[in-house]
Amino acid sequence: MRIVLLICSIVLIFQSHLFAQDTNSQEKIHFTDFYISAGYRNQPYKELNNYLSGQGYQTFEKQTATLGGGISYVAMSRLGLFAEADFNLNKKRFSNDYVNYRYLPIHVTAGIQYHWKNSLTKDWRFYPKVGLYYGTTSLDLIAKDLNNDFNENLMGNMNTSFLYQRNLGLNLSLNADKLLGAFLKPTTQVGVYSRMGLQVGYMLNLYSSVTKLRRNFSPDLRKDLIISNAPAFDPSAFYVKLNFAIGKFEKSSE
Repeated sequence: MRIVLLICSIVLIFQSHLFAQDTNSQEKIHFTDFYISAGYRNQPYKELNNYLSGQGYQTFEKQTATLGGGISYVAMSRLGLFAEADFNLNKKRFSNDYVNYRYLPIHVTAGIQYHWKNSLTKDWRFYPKVGLYYGTTSLDLIAKDLNNDFNENLMGNMNTSFLYQRNLGLNLSLNADKLLGAFLKPTTQVGVYSRMGLQVGYMLNLYSSVTKLRRNFSPDLRKDLIISNAPAFDPSAFYVKLNFAIGKFEKSSE
């Protein structure tokens, strides 16, 4: 909560300062783009890694590179929407004498953004993003000494486990974009552009569900079991990434 209040205060201070610089602008632009991203994330999964270490398992790396993508829309009011997701590139598969195991975090963020048009310099834009992320973090374990006896499998001696938690939280970031190039068709006032942006943010986990064991992926047969005494699969993370976007814009004048 303190992080949220701090970022909101910073946003309001910048908004009041930069809005005053732009009141004389008569041009209005709204734009839509698709962007790809590459960056760095510190996602420790601290409680899960502590549990794995205590049981003699190799822990997952908390430092990771990321690849991702998203879509962005900003209206003439400068208020916009966005949706984005990233994929961790660190090693996710490990093994010991008994099992092969891996983890897989999948989270998607959607939210709002506010752009200060032509703030500070003509080709730069500075803005915050506030989003809500939702997804799952799973831990899969596959026995090396698989039980291939029919009777044992009928008795429920499982060879694999798919454990997962659902996650819900805030994704907060500050952004700076540099316009790389733009072309406007005068007759229609519609153009295309490209931009590169720096995004610095934090994923703050607010809720993790109980841990469940998925016994079947068919909706007709699925009845997941609640697992007790499980550590939290907490995807909270600090991140930095570069975004490269291509999109279109429409321009109007008062």
